[in-house]
Parts: sequence; C-alpha cells; structure tokens
Amino acid sequence: MQNNRIRECCLIKALFLRNNFQLSLEETPQPVISKPGDIIVRVTASSICGSDIHFITGEVPLEPDFIIGHEGVGVVEEVGSGVEFFKPGDRVVIPYMVSCGYCSECKAGRAYACLADLQFGVGKARGDLPGTQAEFVRIPFADSSVVPIPDSVSDREALFVGDILSTGYFGVTNGNIQPGDEVAVFGAGPVGLCAVACAKLFSPSKIILVDLEDYRLEAGMRLGATHTINARSTRAGSEIRRLTGGTGVQVSIEASGAEAALDDCLACTAKGGILSAIGMTPFSVKFAMGKMFYKNLTMISGYTTLNEMRRLVKLIECKQLDLTSLITHEVPFSSILEGYRIFQNRLDDCIKVMVVPD
Repeated sequence: MQNNRIRECCLIKALFLRNNFQLSLEETPQPVISKPGDIIVRVTASSICGSDIHFITGEVPLEPDFIIGHEGVGVVEEVGSGVEFFKPGDRVVIPYMVSCGYCSECKAGRAYACLADLQFGVGKARGDLPGTQAEFVRIPFADSSVVPIPDSVSDREALFVGDILSTGYFGVTNGNIQPGDEVAVFGAGPVGLCAVACAKLFSPSKIILVDLEDYRLEAGMRLGATHTINARSTRAGSEIRRLTGGTGVQVSIEASGAEAALDDCLACTAKGGILSAIGMTPFSVKFAMGKMFYKNLTMISGYTTLNEMRRLVKLIECKQLDLTSLITHEVPFSSILEGYRIFQNRLDDCIKVMVVPD
C-alpha cells in the first residue's frame, strides 16, 4: 500500500475530454493497482479512432472530464496479487473494453456484454475507466482481457488488434464468406480496410471496395480489394450488380455507418445473401425492411466480441495479416493534439495516426 501512495504522487501526461468537447493534454496522477486482478501498463503506442472523433464533436454525447482513447499496446509495469498470466515486462494488446471472465455473459462467450460494463476512454457512460491516450493505464480483469504480444510482432503490427482489426474480422466472419464468394465492403476507413484484409483470408473471388476518397480506395487495393468504386462519381449499387453479372454479391459489409451505404448494401446483395453491418450508424436511420424481406436477406450487426484477438495476433505473427500500411502518420505524445487535427480533417491523405512516447 505504501508503494501505491508513493506512485499516486507521481504525475503522468494524459489527454482529457473537457467541457464543450475540448481536448486538453494535462498532468494527472499515475494510475495504481486498486484490485487484485489489475495490471498497470506503460503505453508504448496508441492510436486515434474514428469513435474518438464522434466523442469530441458531440455526435455521441458523453459526460466530460475523462481520459480519452481505447486503442493501444504497451508493457506491463506492475501486476496485482490476483494476476496469474502476466508479469512485469510482458508486452500486451490493450482491448477497447475489459471483460471480467466470470459473469453470465462472459461465460456464454459474450465478452462485449460483460456485466462489469467497463470501456476505456468514454467516461461515466461505461464505468469511468480512464483511456489509453496516456503514458500509463490501469487494466482491470487483466487475465481475461488482454493478450500477449510475441517478441516477433512489433507494436506497429499489433496496434489495431484490440479494436479496429477485431471489428473488421468480426464483420467478415459474420458474413460467413465462402471460397469463391463475391464480397462488397462499403467504407474504406480504417475498419473497412481491416475488413478487406480479413476478407482476403477466406478466398473470395471478388472484393469490391466502395468509398468517396481515391487515396483510401488505393489503400484498399494494396490490402486485397480486387475492384474499387468511388461513390462520388458512380452509383455503387448499379456498378456492383454489373460486376457480378446482375446477381449481386453474396456478402456485403457496411463499415461506414452511412445511411446511403446501407441502402446500397440492400440493393447490391444477392437474394439469400448476408448483410454484415459494423459501421457506427446514427441511432435512427431509414431502412427499407421490405426490400430485405423480399430478397430473403440476413442482416447481422454489432460491435466486435474481442474473442478473436489471440487468433489475430497469430495471423500477424505468421505474416497472414499486415495492417501497418494504415499508419500514415506518427506523432509523439506531446503532439497528440496535432495528430487529432490531422486525423479529423483527413489531412495529407491520413488514414490512421499512431501516437508514441516522446
């Protein structure tokens, strides 16, 4: 307990979301072990997520005064007395949320619905767990939440496992892609690009990527897209039907959250196909349910379960997945506000910003 009191006097830098959606880089007490299952992790890389932008613009209203961020990797500095599987010095992936491992939801395999309801970097909305855009972070329920990073995998390679890569993989597996299927991915943001890379693992005959920005479509081609469509100049639904001989794709993955993209998914998905929706949509959208009904479509939506993080790390380790090309910008932690400016405004063809210690 004496050590905890000493560390409480140590100050670290962290990025806070304050009143009027203002970001503020401040000093704050270093986190300490508060329960036996906790670990303290020194953050060696974090990134800025599209969700963070929704928070600072007020599109997702949150009560202010919390440390933001939910994507990162780091090194274990200290472990609680109840931690079995980790020790100081271990490198780990930090997931966007934690799971207790023993509640009814966790035991049923639904870690995303853990009754502890703790998510990094969203304040009181999900348990007031300080986020990862800080020099150090406390991770509760470590044994059931974080996964180790092998020595052969770099921070840059592992950075996205705890959120956007897991989300992209979840969208793909929900689509139940079979070898030879034709697949359409709507949205070439970071999540959509992860979905493209993961879809390639299942050997579809076509991966058709739709977006509004040519530089993001080009990034998708490098990750495995076979065709691209710029929806500013081409009607995506019609073009996809043309590319598939009028039938449509067996699987469409909506990764943009745009209502128009949902409409295009309904238009281009073949009868009896699957629509997998992983984009963050507004809480209320117009949706042509009748079209879905008469085409016998299956729609699956939701955010990632985080159950596949170990599998994804293995795929990275054996060079089956490489998402490092998404990192177009790197900034030191002291310049994280500049990183937000670049990412939010998509400056200099920005796709993803990695934040590293000074």
